[in-house]
Amino acid sequence: MKTRLVCLILALGTAAMAAAAEPLKITIAGLRSDKGRILWMFQDGKAQQHGMTEPANGEAVIEIGGIRSDSIRLYAFHDENGNYRLDRRNDGRPAEGCCSPTIHREELARGARIELRYDFGPESAAPESTARTSASTETK
Repeated sequence: MKTRLVCLILALGTAAMAAAAEPLKITIAGLRSDKGRILWMFQDGKAQQHGMTEPANGEAVIEIGGIRSDSIRLYAFHDENGNYRLDRRNDGRPAEGCCSPTIHREELARGARIELRYDFGPESAAPESTARTSASTETK
């Protein structure tokens, strides 16, 4: 009886480990070009994984594994010019597509699909922080 119980526990543990080891896919769709790379990082509790992937046909696929939480927070951006930084416009808003969604385990299990945001509104003449700094120095 003890042998059967031990075998059952080992079988269940092995099945759980195999399910956790299965890579999960996140498709990033709607890219405005296939230039550069998609740089990504996700946070699973205190653990982090990061990497990059090449876009093709307006999409990029990220495969991740070892998720322990019910959800993860994904940070991704389209580094179109290959400088490994999220470029910003003069007003401080992103010049390249980016996103930071929370993705739940159920979405990951069936293959999550997200889109980067490229439109951050019209460009203003100067960032707000610069405008405030200029105003405060003029009043002195």
